[in-house]
Amino acid sequence: MSQDCAAEEIADELLFKTGKALIADDFDSFHTCFGLPHVVETGDGRRVLETSEDLRRVFDDVVRYYVDAGVVDVARTVVEARFLDSDTIGSTHVARLLQRDGTALRNPYPVYSILRRHGHLDWKVMSSVYAILDSDAHNTALVPRDTP
Repeated sequence: MSQDCAAEEIADELLFKTGKALIADDFDSFHTCFGLPHVVETGDGRRVLETSEDLRRVFDDVVRYYVDAGVVDVARTVVEARFLDSDTIGSTHVARLLQRDGTALRNPYPVYSILRRHGHLDWKVMSSVYAILDSDAHNTALVPRDTP
């Protein structure tokens, strides 16, 4: 298996686990996929999550946004993932938020993430940059406007 294929497989597994946890409102499973401190960025700002409680607040805000918007599934596809060094992967994926009838809530959006190895096979998402251009509510769930 090539290094790029291995990087894509690792990124895809994390996307699957985190997407499933968001839809199921399962913070414990979600939490295992993230390293701290964790950086979240949108076009509106940047938020550094230092603690599990910080991560929990973002998780709850995003789950609430999904429920309010009628999102029942998240379809995310790795566009590219590659090793930046032996313990770090840069990964870009595209996300679509799906409604009960299978249609997308709005346009897909790209996300660039850094994944870092925290043990032999334990990879965690360390930062993510979201390019959500058509939803203030989704951006605010990730980085509230009052974030310093």
